[in-house]
Amino acid sequence: MTRNRLYTARKQKGYTLKQVADHTGYSVGYISMLERNQKQPSLTALRRIASYLECSEVWLIMGQSPEEQEGAVPQEEPPSGRDYVMRKNHWIPMKIPEIDVDYSIFTPSSLPGGSHANMTGLIVHLKSGRWVTERMISHATYDESVFLLKGELELHIENKIYTIREGDSFYIPQGTLHNYLNTSDVEAVCLVYFSKLIY
Repeated sequence: MTRNRLYTARKQKGYTLKQVADHTGYSVGYISMLERNQKQPSLTALRRIASYLECSEVWLIMGQSPEEQEGAVPQEEPPSGRDYVMRKNHWIPMKIPEIDVDYSIFTPSSLPGGSHANMTGLIVHLKSGRWVTERMISHATYDESVFLLKGELELHIENKIYTIREGDSFYIPQGTLHNYLNTSDVEAVCLVYFSKLIY
């Protein structure tokens, strides 16, 4: 079984399994199973481990792009993570533990000439009756903008509640508590932009 991004992040920091376990409160065996894809982390564990490794939670759980996969056939075009264009077949899938929500990152991380992107775009598929996350959250270092392509949402932002219909959009400044629920009978589809690169 292949190692995952948790293993990569730990090795980049030069930490042992025991150091990660001691600082996060989990066992060495648990961290090892996460690294070998034998167990999925809880959201709490994911956030705690990402904080200790000083990396993005998103980066830890996102799938591999085609150019990262073992045995990938070289592409004629530059890798999708280092170009102005990111083809649909290069989108990066992401699944949040404990939440039945599908994300796909569709913006590159690096641009020609070695510069880095300054925003992250995602397509979010949210099943009927599901919240986008398990509790009210806020983003400490970036803003979020959401455009609802399909469905209907109930947006909770700070102490206000809004009904968001197809074609509506909303903006969440950094540090603002929020969550949203798919109140329609169909899968909701959202176009989401974060105001910084998060992977």
